[in-house]
Order: sequence, then C-alpha cells, then structure tokens
Amino acid sequence: MAVFVLMLKEFEDEDRVVYLYGPNENSMGKIEYDKRKKVINQLSSIDSIYFSDEFFFKRAGRRLARMIIKENHNFVDRTTIES
Repeated sequence: MAVFVLMLKEFEDEDRVVYLYGPNENSMGKIEYDKRKKVINQLSSIDSIYFSDEFFFKRAGRRLARMIIKENHNFVDRTTIES
C-alpha cells in the first residue's frame, strides 16, 4: 500500500506552529506544536468516511517531531510523507 500525507503550514508564531494534514487538500485535519509546553496536539481530525484519521495523524505527528528534533525547529511551509 502506498502512503502519501500532505502537510501545509497554516500558522506560526513564537508560541506555536499549526499544520493541516491529510491525503489531499480536500480532506485535512489540523495538528499543532506548542513551542512553550513542547507538546504536539490534534486540533481537528480528518472528517471523511474514506480515510482513517488515526493513520494520517500518526504520520503527521512523526513528521512534525522530526522537524523539531532532527531539523532544529525548521518548520517548512509544505511537506509530504511518501513511501
């Protein structure tokens, strides 16, 4: 099974960064990283009968964690996860 997750940065300031995530731009949930508390939160889930939010949320969370840990808080405007 092929995997594709799209992540689009919606907002960033000194306190948090918010991304939309999902299989395409029509079915997206929202995830944030609270920079002060150093925690990742789900703000809204993907509302679709065709896609499992848990599947996409976990991968978006891992990608966000990678931006925090391995990429030194470099929050890009757009990224994808493909395999």
